[in-house]
Amino acid sequence: MLNVQSLISPFVKNFINIIFFRKKFTIFKVSSINSHSMEPNYHEGSYYLAEKMNDSINLDRYKVVIFFCDKHSTNHIKRIIGLPLEKISIRRGSLYINDKIIKDFKITQNINIDTEISNNSFYVLSDNLKLLGNACDSILIGPIEKNKLVAVIV
Repeated sequence: MLNVQSLISPFVKNFINIIFFRKKFTIFKVSSINSHSMEPNYHEGSYYLAEKMNDSINLDRYKVVIFFCDKHSTNHIKRIIGLPLEKISIRRGSLYINDKIIKDFKITQNINIDTEISNNSFYVLSDNLKLLGNACDSILIGPIEKNKLVAVIV
């Protein structure tokens, strides 16, 4: 008598192998965080699952993304704060999007920014507000072009 599980198991294992481990067909990637820039939400040394960029992903405000930074030639993880064609301002310790203050976002550094995000670009910041402007975010390198986005944290 045939065991159904023994017949199905190889197919399931092969499917999982193709989806997760074959670079050509990869939909997801598993990586570790190598900085404190996203604390307290993501800790250095922790692992996360990310969906590789594709046309079906909605890039909404507050999604956490991985992008390639030309300045450092490496990937970074940050949170989307500003969307295409929005105006971002940081003044007197507060964040404004299209001149509306974002509550619960208090900045202790003396940072003053006024920028408009171009089409197909995003403004990204660290969760660790103490590192703003020092952790390869949009304060330091400007808005991130959509084609530099590598993945979205699931």
